[in-house]
Amino acid sequence: MPTKHKIAEPTPSLAIGHDLSAATWTDFLQRLRHDCVGAGVRDHCTSAALFTVQTKRIDYGYERDYAEGLVVLVDDWSWFSPREYWDDLDVAAQGQLNDQAKADRECSFLDLDDDNQWEILSELDSHTVTGWNKRWEMVNCHFTKDAAEAFIRRKKHDYGELRIFVESQFYAWEFEAIKEAILDGTLTYSPKLKA
Repeated sequence: MPTKHKIAEPTPSLAIGHDLSAATWTDFLQRLRHDCVGAGVRDHCTSAALFTVQTKRIDYGYERDYAEGLVVLVDDWSWFSPREYWDDLDVAAQGQLNDQAKADRECSFLDLDDDNQWEILSELDSHTVTGWNKRWEMVNCHFTKDAAEAFIRRKKHDYGELRIFVESQFYAWEFEAIKEAILDGTLTYSPKLKA
């Protein structure tokens, strides 16, 4: 008779939302030590680490010379290349775009170089061709890398692209003093007293 495999319960951890207890405090201390005074420091080159989760944002409206790339905007839609725009068109719309390219540039739309394709798209009614730049916006911060990774696993569906960026908190003296007190045992876990 086949045996049933029991699914292992996750180790209790503050990083994944368990309550503060002796077990979750011990787990937190091990992860904090690893990331701030242990082997993890090599990965981010600072013992004063704060793990920030950031999401990628795209800002529009830049001049071509000051932009990472171009985009064509129509209502709430955006395409980051003329080919991407072309691929979303139906056959009739592709035919109209080809007709315009042949009338203006004497060849089909896809045979034009990128600059001419962007130019034709910018001439279409209700179409805006503009520059874009990427920036990373902070979502939240964590004491440990594991907690930042757990947040991304839990919330990635609510954001676009997410990443972990390590900030140095070297001059954030309150933060560093509290972290040091945790690591040296000055601040410890004490269970709640029952009233």
